[in-house]
Amino acid sequence: MKNLKKELDDCIQTLIEASVAANITQDIVVGNLVDRKLADLAKTHKLAVDYIEKVTGKNIDVVLADNAALEEAEGDL
Repeated sequence: MKNLKKELDDCIQTLIEASVAANITQDIVVGNLVDRKLADLAKTHKLAVDYIEKVTGKNIDVVLADNAALEEAEGDL
């Protein structure tokens, strides 16, 4: 179980690094894909929560609500 948690933490860290790289290179498609996955993981993993709150400067509940509203709006298109 410890190894599984470490592997998951490593995967989240890799997603964080991909998010940072996408922001630097201004790759919107990759950035959106990675950030959505991080938002999904933030529902159950503190490492993702900490990163999202640090980057956005917002509480995770606000970020998740914003994401849900965007997804709903995209579904209406």
